[in-house]
Amino acid sequence: MSFYNGTLLALLILVPLVFLATWWHMQSREKAKRKFASPDLFARIANSEPASRIRTRTILIAIALALIIVAFARPQGGELVVEEDVEGIDIILAIDVSRSMLARDLVPDRLTAIKNTVNSFIESSYGDRIGIVAFAGDAVTVCPLTTDHGTVQMIVDRLSTEEQVRPGTGIGNAILVGVNRLKNSEAGRVMILLTDGESNKGVEPLDAVEQAKAEGVRIYTVGIGTREGTPLPELEQPYFGPTQYRQDEEGEFISVGLDIDTLEAIADETGGRFFQITNQRDLQTLYSSITHEGEVQFQQRKIVRRDELAPYFLFIACLFLIMEAFYTYITPSEVRRAKTRPA
Repeated sequence: MSFYNGTLLALLILVPLVFLATWWHMQSREKAKRKFASPDLFARIANSEPASRIRTRTILIAIALALIIVAFARPQGGELVVEEDVEGIDIILAIDVSRSMLARDLVPDRLTAIKNTVNSFIESSYGDRIGIVAFAGDAVTVCPLTTDHGTVQMIVDRLSTEEQVRPGTGIGNAILVGVNRLKNSEAGRVMILLTDGESNKGVEPLDAVEQAKAEGVRIYTVGIGTREGTPLPELEQPYFGPTQYRQDEEGEFISVGLDIDTLEAIADETGGRFFQITNQRDLQTLYSSITHEGEVQFQQRKIVRRDELAPYFLFIACLFLIMEAFYTYITPSEVRRAKTRPA
């Protein structure tokens, strides 16, 4: 058995905390009872749930909690390798991770908003192989082409402006790295370039476009922001108060503008399209506007399918919770109270 989200298993540490909380509760209850009255007197005048029943209920709750956590980690089993013909294209998503992507004209910031949209796009791209290139001043492949979309989404979620690349915006470098990943592809070749600035590092973008054209790579460019730009927030923000923005030596806010002309030229030269994102609405409709053209059929490709076991764990957890709920009525405290009263 394997786990799709194995890191969530760390939450199992909550299980012993349930026992610890129950022990603390029982100790506090006993101290309060002793202060109120002697054990014999208390048994005569008040209901008292037996300690054994509390411990049993705690065990049932702890088991249910453990099963729920395991279910959220998505256990998988019954691995089956199948071969099937799937139509799709190869897509490289080149995502700008420069500091300007921390600007907050999109909610909560540009990079997070783009990552959420990219993950939605990945979910709808069945049959496509997808790879990720992250770039700022340099460009690096953080995920090669793969049909394992779950892994791609996980890598996208981990992208941040703290990637191990030098500062700046190297659009030309991102194109070259992406083209290099696509050049051996036997399917349709598409790159989606997402950036919010102008190229100021590395290879000139239009020079890199020539190699993209030679390899038959169609590039869709997505520009985030406007020509005028938006103030760049500081990396460190106060816990309270307004957002702090970077300033130059003269006290003016530093803003990053969008090079729309270059992005339009890249798309036109390669047969793609340019999209501009200036608000949340534009972002929501972005990928519905990008159509998959020129799809070709892969040869028989091996795909690993696994059974999802999470529903079984959730079902068993529900049984334990039901048992805990009904256990309260197995030995009602009223019965115990009646037995302890003198006739």
